[in-house]
Amino acid sequence: MPFSEREHTADILMHVCGATKKELYEESARALFSVMFPSCTKEEVTIHFSLSAEGEERLLHEFLSEILFYAEVECVALCRAEMTFTPSGLSAELFGEPYSRERHGGGTEVKGISLSGMEITRTDDGWCTLVLFDV
Repeated sequence: MPFSEREHTADILMHVCGATKKELYEESARALFSVMFPSCTKEEVTIHFSLSAEGEERLLHEFLSEILFYAEVECVALCRAEMTFTPSGLSAELFGEPYSRERHGGGTEVKGISLSGMEITRTDDGWCTLVLFDV
């Protein structure tokens, strides 16, 4: 399983893995979407952004934080992310649908992404990390 929830006293902790580093980032986004917008299925809206950051963990943190920002500011429920690494960071496209309280109200609000415990490691099967969603 690319991501699974781990026990945590107050927030939502996800263990995320991917065969590649790109897949790790996209699965981390998918874990976030599964918490926030579990009923999102349509891809009517596309958002594009690029960002840069120093270090792998900081880049993943900024990527997920940017997703939170766009979900809030653009008022969209997001379903999927595609990203590519660039020489200075990454470029991403987010896919989703306009937010509807009736349709998407069953999700959990994520207030932020924590860097606490986030450490990207390479394993024999790919890449893994822990991501803590502040709820």
